[in-house]
Amino acid sequence: MMDTLESMRVFAAVVEHGSFTAASKKLGISTMLASKHVKRLEEKIEARLLNRTTRRVSVTEIGQAYYDRCLLIIEQTDELHDLVSEQTDTIKGHLRVTAPRVLGEEIVVDCANDFMKLHPEVTMDLRLEERTVDIIQEGIDVAVRLGALNDSSLIARHLAKYKYLLCATPDYLKERGTPTHPNQLIDHDCILGSTISPTNQLDFIVDGKKTALTIKPRARINAAQPIRKMTLEGHGIGMCLISTVKEDLTAGRLVRVLEEFEAYDRSAYVIYPHRRHLAPRVKAFVDHVALHFKRSDKVEH
Repeated sequence: MMDTLESMRVFAAVVEHGSFTAASKKLGISTMLASKHVKRLEEKIEARLLNRTTRRVSVTEIGQAYYDRCLLIIEQTDELHDLVSEQTDTIKGHLRVTAPRVLGEEIVVDCANDFMKLHPEVTMDLRLEERTVDIIQEGIDVAVRLGALNDSSLIARHLAKYKYLLCATPDYLKERGTPTHPNQLIDHDCILGSTISPTNQLDFIVDGKKTALTIKPRARINAAQPIRKMTLEGHGIGMCLISTVKEDLTAGRLVRVLEEFEAYDRSAYVIYPHRRHLAPRVKAFVDHVALHFKRSDKVEH
């Protein structure tokens, strides 16, 4: 039964990744061994699960039905193992975590580093990506996200607020002028974060109402520190994460712009799939993330 279960895991990985090569790389086994696992399943049930070509594989109709059942069996087996592990209070195993770069580089990497020091038997796959990852489809254990949440089937825990502000160097403002109304940003070079402003919109409070302004940025960057650096170089007015520019503002290297119109902040959440028996490593990491954010001086609470 254990051999069959392992073969099911390999088959499921091939379906999810679309090739034996990608699946074997994910699982840390050879392509030949992955192929043998699937062939063994096909011989056992006397049906073709995959259509194979030289370039890719596709799942058959029977294979799709078998895949759906495999996922249920694998999940139930994992839950059973996790339940047993809970009784031993041992934090071990592999964690798959995702976060946007603006959060990852600023705080999540440090959080993961501390967690691995506390739990030497934990291994981790940390993905810093700008796209919104489907954590169910891609087998992610924990996601840290910034902004609005759309999937109500997931469990979300609020971590902190991330405040952004507009700022520029004194030299830039001396040369180009200091805007006194958000509409004047259209005449300025702006540096935006592609994660927090994917459609090039900025939020402002104008006449007591939140207003979205679309601008054409000179640069779009997907990480907080490079936005700060480009702003410091005088390339424009940057939408900066406040924690990255506190010292620059105090020292006068940067100056806040349109402060009275500010309305741009986002909430950070830690998200994980709903399971009756949450793996000890997942529960421990979620709690660790929450505590790490609570203690951090890089976010607002």
